[in-house]
Amino acid sequence: MLGLVALPSLARAAPADRWSGLAETVFQNYGRDQGLPHPVPTALAQDRDGFIWVGTQGGLARWDGYRFKSYAASPDVPGSLPSDFIKSLFIDPKGRLWVGSNSLSLYDAAGDRFETIPLGAINGRPDIGAITDDGAGGLWIGTDDGLRHLDIDSRAVTVLRAGTPEAGGLPAGRVQAVLRDGAGGLWVGTAQGLAYRKPGGDGFTAVALGETPQTNVSVLFQDGEGRIWVGTIRYGLYAIDQPGATPRAVNPAATDLTGWISAICASGPHEIWVGLRNRSIIAIDTRSGAMRPIRHDRAQPNSLAHDDIWALLRDSAGSIWVGGTGGLSYHPHDAGLVATVFGGSRREGLSASDVFALLSARDGRAWLGYFDGGIDVVDPAGGRVAALRPDPSRPEDALPPDIVFSLAQDEAGRVYIATRRGLYRADPAASAVRRVTLPGGRDPAAATMSLIVRDGMLWVGGEEDGLRGYTLDGPGGTPGRLVFGATPADQAQLSDRTIRALLSGAGRDLWVGTRNGLNHIDIATGAVERIPPAPGDPQGLPDPYVSSLLVDRQGRLWVGTFGGGLALMTGRDADGRPRFRHFGLAQGMPHANVCSLAMDGDGVIWAGTDDGLARIDPDTLEVRAVRRADGSALVDYFVGASAATPAGEALFGSKGGMTVVRPGTLPAWRFPAPVVITDLRVGGHPMPVARVGAAGPLVLTPETNSLAVEFAALDYTAPARNRYAYRLEGYDADWIEADVNRRLAVYTNLPPGDYTLRLRGSNRDGVWAERDLTLPLRVMPAWYQRLWLRLLAAALAVVAVTLLVRWRTSYLRRRQAELENQIADRTADLRAANDRLTHLATTDPLTGCANRHHFMERARDMIALANRHGTPLALAILDLDEFKRVNDTYGHPGGDAVLALTGRVIASHVRSTDLVGRIGGEEFALLMPHTAAHGARLLADRLRQAISDECVAIDGGTTIRVTASLGLAELRDGEDLDALYVRADAALYVAKQSGRNRVEMTRSAQ
Repeated sequence: MLGLVALPSLARAAPADRWSGLAETVFQNYGRDQGLPHPVPTALAQDRDGFIWVGTQGGLARWDGYRFKSYAASPDVPGSLPSDFIKSLFIDPKGRLWVGSNSLSLYDAAGDRFETIPLGAINGRPDIGAITDDGAGGLWIGTDDGLRHLDIDSRAVTVLRAGTPEAGGLPAGRVQAVLRDGAGGLWVGTAQGLAYRKPGGDGFTAVALGETPQTNVSVLFQDGEGRIWVGTIRYGLYAIDQPGATPRAVNPAATDLTGWISAICASGPHEIWVGLRNRSIIAIDTRSGAMRPIRHDRAQPNSLAHDDIWALLRDSAGSIWVGGTGGLSYHPHDAGLVATVFGGSRREGLSASDVFALLSARDGRAWLGYFDGGIDVVDPAGGRVAALRPDPSRPEDALPPDIVFSLAQDEAGRVYIATRRGLYRADPAASAVRRVTLPGGRDPAAATMSLIVRDGMLWVGGEEDGLRGYTLDGPGGTPGRLVFGATPADQAQLSDRTIRALLSGAGRDLWVGTRNGLNHIDIATGAVERIPPAPGDPQGLPDPYVSSLLVDRQGRLWVGTFGGGLALMTGRDADGRPRFRHFGLAQGMPHANVCSLAMDGDGVIWAGTDDGLARIDPDTLEVRAVRRADGSALVDYFVGASAATPAGEALFGSKGGMTVVRPGTLPAWRFPAPVVITDLRVGGHPMPVARVGAAGPLVLTPETNSLAVEFAALDYTAPARNRYAYRLEGYDADWIEADVNRRLAVYTNLPPGDYTLRLRGSNRDGVWAERDLTLPLRVMPAWYQRLWLRLLAAALAVVAVTLLVRWRTSYLRRRQAELENQIADRTADLRAANDRLTHLATTDPLTGCANRHHFMERARDMIALANRHGTPLALAILDLDEFKRVNDTYGHPGGDAVLALTGRVIASHVRSTDLVGRIGGEEFALLMPHTAAHGARLLADRLRQAISDECVAIDGGTTIRVTASLGLAELRDGEDLDALYVRADAALYVAKQSGRNRVEMTRSAQ
């Protein structure tokens, strides 16, 4: 079997209990859609090759990181499973897989088949619920009527039933759990109690669990410290520190452990997971006894698949597999550096999903501002402690229902809040909030995007009106004098009036990031230095859009850009121009859009991007992308949404919640992924993999001179990032890289001789396995390839031999093409079917336009994008005039012909970027991105005229002409689809009432 690999731990971390009550344990879930034969996994095991075996209520499956290979019961097929309901799985010391169902089966890897092992008649249900080895070449098997011992070599079975002399003190009832501990002792759990037999002993000693004389024992587990854990049904969890010690109840007052404990496994050096039927998982700290639940959350696709737990397994990489009623859940091993706090999933947690602004307050709490408005104040140890909810009816003393862009705290603890509808200030307890009226005549409702408080001054960056600096010496510490931005000349010095990032420099200076470059302000003099973008300069500012700024412990300036990656200011040239070092995709950044920056307690730079986090070592400047396998479940981070806590954590706001990065070392992933063959075909026919190399080289005859080998590296943490290569020694000059989605080595028409096929795989970080997997081959010569025949053929007719060889080569090449096509067709057919299903699900069959559901779904995404980037967008609703008259006069075939013509007319007049949908009946909708009111009106008039000019010919030579009325509306700032649609529909109503065959637009859009 594969041993559990020791993995490095954190060098230093923030207190373990911080955020633990809010952070979620993240899973990858697998079900029938991924090939699992049944949605209820009941047993789990990992064999010594590294495969994960999953027993279900509908068969057995083997997982290789990419697909499940299923095995099902089929009475008419020799070597199939005896039953599909798998109760237990066990890997013995020799690496053999034993399967417990309604009988015992042994998997024969050489023949890829199962051997059923007779155990004799069983009184009661013929279920094999528990299996373990005896340490001497045999097995202990738990059944409904007691305990059985199997001598594997002789197949001799000994039955031990309660009350018989052979049982020697074994409690009565179904044997539900068996365990051989590290010292060789045997523990047996039955429906009526627990028993222990010493190593080499003959009889059992009853082990009392609490004061209950007959305790229903359901599961047994030994952790790495030698402690025995005993799970029961309704009587809780017990721990036995060593044989002979009195079992102690674990948290007897905890009702979470009084259900049916179905599985136990170690999740780390000092934590176990306890799975319960219909009660989720309880994680227990073995040192403190602290418990935390791990539950299914319907709102989070990355949560546990279901709360009804059947099986748990910790694999050789330290990852956890969970079998439950909802499918198979997988929690990859990570270093514990990154925690995910999902939004809107817990009563005491984040009240919304999209965290758009973050502030680490002086009292250690975190303030979170949301995309939809409102603020939560969160204590890392206790959850949400205060909140400010939006209320549009109270614009002066409540937050607006709109984006919170930025947060800043003054010396007195008051928090300034930048929103799209003005600037607000809250008291330190977040119990009250007021709109701030700034001196100098700034509109109180003007959009405010960035804030910073420094040296008794408040700096306010607007969305369209530039930058202003105020002293905080007004009544009650409110903004007083306007010292920067009072005149148009101040604003004219800046490179742009949209302020996206503000940062205090080392002295009396301020860094200002805008939509069109970087600015450096000398606060004392008010002088502004513009640093324009220079995308073509390898040492210039890489992009105009400056999204985030940070100064590290060495005083260096880091600049995040939207499209140009990350830049580090390294100094100035002889002309005084700032010089930058660039970090983009080539340097390891996960995305070129850098949205936010933060520095943790160790001085490490973290960047939130549009595709995950990046970690930058401040000394070596090495970049490492941090993804799901490292614990980072969120990937889409918001501009400026980051903060550093007093505990040294870095916080990042994202779509879906918040990511917490703890200080510490993120170890390199050194797991040695075993490389295995998952499918082998010789001459186009499948062959059992285990037979390969067992008795010499694999022989390819002239009739079967083709080979296809599929292989996999069994690092399950991120299989898509594993790398693959192969080389046929004696044939290939170098290694051949294989795509992760087509891990195939294919050869045909090999010349006679001996070869060695070498297969290589890596883990997710590209670390190749220490040893290649080798497959020796021997290609036998065809009759025409033998030396004497060649000499004879050359003597008889050189030309004839040449023609024969060419014909043979052509034939074998066709065979090679056929084999490769067979392999490619597996995915091509499925991809074509999926494309057809997608087209049927999204398209109106009559008009060829998007159907209502697809139109609404895409329209919401396009409107969100337009709101995010501030680009224009217009919606038109088109309704055919008096269409009921058409149906009444010409029938539905005539009406259908008119609708189909309308769809063609619209399609011929719109751009490829426009979205057209049939919303219902004779009503169509047209969404036009990057189109303002004037352009939308012109297009609508052309559509109206085109429809009125067309006619439809039906049977009998009759023609039908129709007209159309259109209503238009242009998107307002922050408006959603529903509101935009209502305004366009109102304009359509006006068009109808004004005589039809016309275009009307809402007044606000005109």
